[in-house]
Amino acid sequence: MNGYEIIKKNVTFDNPGRIGIKYPTLGKGDMLRLFIQKPRSRRRPDEEADMRKKARFNPNEIDEWGCMWGNKIENDDFALGQPITHPIEDWETDYESYKVPDPYDAGRFDGLEEALACSEAQGQWVQLNSQYCIFERLHFLRGFENTLVDFYTDRENLEDLCDKLLDYQIGIAKQAQEIGKGRIHCFETSDDWGTQNALMVEPQLWRDIFKPRYKKLIEVVHDAGMFFTLHSCGKINEIIEDLIEIGVDIVNIHQPRTLGIKEIGEKFAGRICFDVSVDIQDTLPTGNKELIEQEVKDLIEYWATPRGGLIAAEYRFLNSIGATHEDFVFSYECFEKYGKLS
Repeated sequence: MNGYEIIKKNVTFDNPGRIGIKYPTLGKGDMLRLFIQKPRSRRRPDEEADMRKKARFNPNEIDEWGCMWGNKIENDDFALGQPITHPIEDWETDYESYKVPDPYDAGRFDGLEEALACSEAQGQWVQLNSQYCIFERLHFLRGFENTLVDFYTDRENLEDLCDKLLDYQIGIAKQAQEIGKGRIHCFETSDDWGTQNALMVEPQLWRDIFKPRYKKLIEVVHDAGMFFTLHSCGKINEIIEDLIEIGVDIVNIHQPRTLGIKEIGEKFAGRICFDVSVDIQDTLPTGNKELIEQEVKDLIEYWATPRGGLIAAEYRFLNSIGATHEDFVFSYECFEKYGKLS
């Protein structure tokens, strides 16, 4: 089987024989991830589109959403930084004139054909990343504290903006279908929802505001013939059942210990495909190879099934978590060593 078949059989629990592998930084694995590009009108003259790389913003650069970005980590090709200004700080003065970017702006899929040709030559699964789905984009635009207050004080404006952000993602998904012509296999997006101990919002608020909007996006993605991946870090235990209910096919997690490896496996293994790395807080940064190896074994034992359901994911922001390249490579080697499914 080629990489595409291995990933698909893991996602659909169709007896792949081994777990999926996603370590592109090492040139290893079954998957090619593509990333939505800046529109041509927002690129610098020396900036070339490459769908195999996430768009990065230099310190004090303002993106098309109106956010200025800052980055404390210099000379790191992987460090993305974060927004340090928020264009809708005040609903009354900022929102009426604010325009969400057009998902159909020219250039977002520049370089797609070259990337697809490469993936198809290697028989890989193709996953399109359109990051910062709704909640993350909300607090980029409003500021984190403002966003949390809005749930209780300005629900009408908040939900109106949520709908506009949803429409943006739907536009990207529809283009993936139109331009990709069936060659893009999965739509991937992100909203970090967990703290160390629980969701960032009350579960019922999440279900009232975000769950129906995710469901609508997932329906569009599935109708387009693609699978759906959601990245969400932190302790998201309270909404995994909801994610399964609305059709999330793959959930990407970088802190499996925070959720509880055995607990999550007992509840959800075989019901959703896990795209998971060695824990980036409690395991990988320790440099303890015995701990890394044991965690890989535990993830395969509890989160995979004999029929599939696990993709081993890299976490490449090593400087940010104080991990070494050596231990990064060792985590990959452990997944390769123990990844056979009986």
